[in-house]
Amino acid sequence: MALTVDRSHGYLEGVGRLRLHYQAWETPGPRAALVVVHGLAEHSGRYERFGTDLAAYGYSTYVMDLRGHGLSDGRRGHVRRFDHFLQDLDRFRREIEGLVPIGTPMFLVGHSLGGLIALRYLEEYSATGLSGAVLSAPWLSTALPIPHWKVGLAQVLSSIAPALPFSAQIPPEYLSHDPEVVAAYRADALVHGRITPRLFAEISRAMGLVLQRVERISTPLLFMLPGADRLTATDRTRSLARSIQHVDVTVKLFPDGYHELFNELDRSLVLTELRSWLAQRIR
Repeated sequence: MALTVDRSHGYLEGVGRLRLHYQAWETPGPRAALVVVHGLAEHSGRYERFGTDLAAYGYSTYVMDLRGHGLSDGRRGHVRRFDHFLQDLDRFRREIEGLVPIGTPMFLVGHSLGGLIALRYLEEYSATGLSGAVLSAPWLSTALPIPHWKVGLAQVLSSIAPALPFSAQIPPEYLSHDPEVVAAYRADALVHGRITPRLFAEISRAMGLVLQRVERISTPLLFMLPGADRLTATDRTRSLARSIQHVDVTVKLFPDGYHELFNELDRSLVLTELRSWLAQRIR
């Protein structure tokens, strides 16, 4: 096991010249590099334990604050076009390629909204250079159906008041069984808890495109799914995973897990499954 973790942070220029912040947990001579895309309303700092734990096993982790999140520029919880997330991610991925030793295997890791972004990225951008992708509770559908009137209102507001902020309605107690994680989330000043009509509309459109274009994905996939998720629809994701026949797909279900598997009480089991899958793809 590696004994040193070099924690650092930096910035890169995103679409529209927005300054995007990222954090890194690096280990010398990494077995692989993990490029992580976080979920709605959170930020890279919430992945410190994840990055530190994986560095101990020889993996370097890099997490960028999405535009409108954390220490990155942009209106909180807002995006004009979902494609901007994909373009920012592509720039971030290429930034990390320049930081790690040549030949280091690279994996994409997406959680919740980040899982949706990761899947759309794999559909629209070349996977050359990626050894695989990990999707943790990807947001392909909400756990509870959204009333039609709310969907319709969001579509109207997306045109006339696209950046009007609304509560993202993420109950902290739905994230993890760990009371320390819940308390830290509530106290975190960088967790903004907002979503705008335009972002909602763009997310809805991206969810549809994932299903339509999934045959474009060419890299191995690991779906890590919480069985007790009250935010995203695990059954919908399992159906998508079963429909993918043309690439190597692994589904790991954690029956009692809440939304943030990497922050659960049994996170050591989750990380063991992750490390095992990564090691097999590296070989």
